[in-house]
Formats: sequence, C-alpha cells, structure tokens
Amino acid sequence: MSEFWVLSFHFMMLGISLAVPVGPIKLEMIKRGLSGGFWPSWLVGLGAVSADFIFMLIIFLGLSPFLQNNFVQIAMLVTGIIMLLFLGISTIRKAWSEKRFLSMNEEKPEHKPYWTGFVLALMNPFNFLFWFGIYGGTLQNIPNGSAWWINALLSLFIIAGIILWNINVAFTLHFFRTFINDITIRVMTGLAGAGLLGFACHLLIQLFKNI
Repeated sequence: MSEFWVLSFHFMMLGISLAVPVGPIKLEMIKRGLSGGFWPSWLVGLGAVSADFIFMLIIFLGLSPFLQNNFVQIAMLVTGIIMLLFLGISTIRKAWSEKRFLSMNEEKPEHKPYWTGFVLALMNPFNFLFWFGIYGGTLQNIPNGSAWWINALLSLFIIAGIILWNINVAFTLHFFRTFINDITIRVMTGLAGAGLLGFACHLLIQLFKNI
C-alpha cells in the first residue's frame, strides 16, 4: 500500500510538471484570465484536461493506432491551425480594441471557454504524440501484475496534478489582474495572441511535412 501512495505522488507530480510549460492552452488561459478572471481561465483549462483524459483513455485501451493514421493526423492539424489562427487574430484585435480592457466582460456563454480549451487540446496531434510517449512510458513504471483498476486510479493522479496546476494558474491570473493597469493587460494579451499565431505556424509547417 505504501508503494501505491509513492506512485500516486509521483504520478501527481508528473501531471503538475506536464501542465507547467506554456503552450496554446496556457496562452488562452492567460488571455481569458486577464480579461475575465478565474472562471473563464479555469474553464479553458478544464476543457483541455477533458481532451487529455480522452487521449489517456485511448492509450489505456490500446486504441492509439487509430490516431496515428496519417489522414486522421492531417485532419487534426487543419482543425488545430484554423482554431489557433482564429484565436490569435481575435486576441490581437481585442488587445487593440478602443474599449477599456479592464471593464470588458465575457459576452459569450460560460461554456464557450470550456469548448475552446477542449478543441485546442483535442485537435493538436502533438498533444496525442506527447501523451503517447509520456503516458505510455509512465505505465511501464507500474509493477507487473497490478490490477487494471490500480493502473486506472494511478493514471487519474496525473489528471489531478494537471487540474491542480490549472487552478493555480487561474487563481494567480484572477488576483494578479487587479494589480496591473489597462495598458499592461493589453500588451500581455497581444503577446498571448502572437504566441497563438506562432503555434499555428508551427502546426502549418508540420502539416506540409505530412502532406
């Protein structure tokens, strides 16, 4: 039992470590957090975690060859590029809007940030390849002969670690935005938009390589 809790802690720390790097999801969380506070930012992260869970489930059930199909990867790349381009351009336009940024409220329903995070994570084939490498290798650390439900429970600790870090990011942005002025938020939002466009270009290059 003590070995189980050691592995649980290890898997949770792995989840936190995987969630720390800044990518399209974190940039979108930053943008939403600066403009709308905790909930929009948290919902983006929650949507991304839902996609991560689907990827983990696919790998856990041994269905990964389907997502490794070239046609499926191209379709995912195209969708991801369109999504990132749209978000990047709209973010930069919002940063240059004449309306006072700190007074902006999200006009979209609350579920929209969730689906934004979900689609961004789900339609990025690099996300799946990342999970295939990291999660697939991590499963090898579980002792042979362990019951399937123990493997599944330990896997959920990775998701728990990601959720904890996303909550931390959303809370930090929620309170941080009260200490900075409108111009600073505009600049940071514009940089986040530029970062999203950069990731779109990265996926575009990969698309040409796959065609």
